[in-house]
Amino acid sequence: MGMCGRYTIRRIDMLIRFGAMDEPSFETFDEKRIVPRYNIAPSQPIPVARLNKSGERVIRMVSWGLVPSWTKGTPKSRPINARAETIATSGMFRQAYERRRCLIPADGFYEWQGKTPPKQPMFIHQPDDGLFAFAGLWERWKPDDAADPVDTCTIITTTPNAVMKPIHDRMPVILHERDYDHWLSRDVPGDAVMDLLRPFDGELEAYPVSTLVNKPANDSAALIERID
Repeated sequence: MGMCGRYTIRRIDMLIRFGAMDEPSFETFDEKRIVPRYNIAPSQPIPVARLNKSGERVIRMVSWGLVPSWTKGTPKSRPINARAETIATSGMFRQAYERRRCLIPADGFYEWQGKTPPKQPMFIHQPDDGLFAFAGLWERWKPDDAADPVDTCTIITTTPNAVMKPIHDRMPVILHERDYDHWLSRDVPGDAVMDLLRPFDGELEAYPVSTLVNKPANDSAALIERID
């Protein structure tokens, strides 16, 4: 499993918090239809905040696992994570890093502690369970000339902070709200946002949870209950 490979969205104030309008196709996280998610997994549709052609921030559902726009035929891989250290030079990510950056709303994520199985799943979140945003990239890909375009995304990872070091050698990049506009702007080149791709310096806490989270089909509040 990649890092970050599972996360949660339990809040219904996402559109207000991210200052985003919802596009016509956006339904899953409509306030009247909200279904809290406790085990979001790769390949599933996830909400991202990005800029539309008019420069407005919008929420759109995209598939988690990036496919570059230039991909021909069946993708050989759909990376769910991109390493901050190589993002500006990687052929897989550099175009999206320059022009198609996005915010991926979340309020917690999982990581597995231990070098050998059985690994212990840990739940990591802010002490107040607040909503935050992973730094992400998105792409638009057409499987063939006759097909509808498919939007995909990936989560950027970096080295761990003090909370994550005992758990894993990587962590997702969590952006501060003050940096959202700077990160999203298409007028800001990649080298001007590289300093944002650092270990999170805000408050996080981690605790062990059940191995129920190991199966993507499990998706309930029981997954984030602390165990002894």
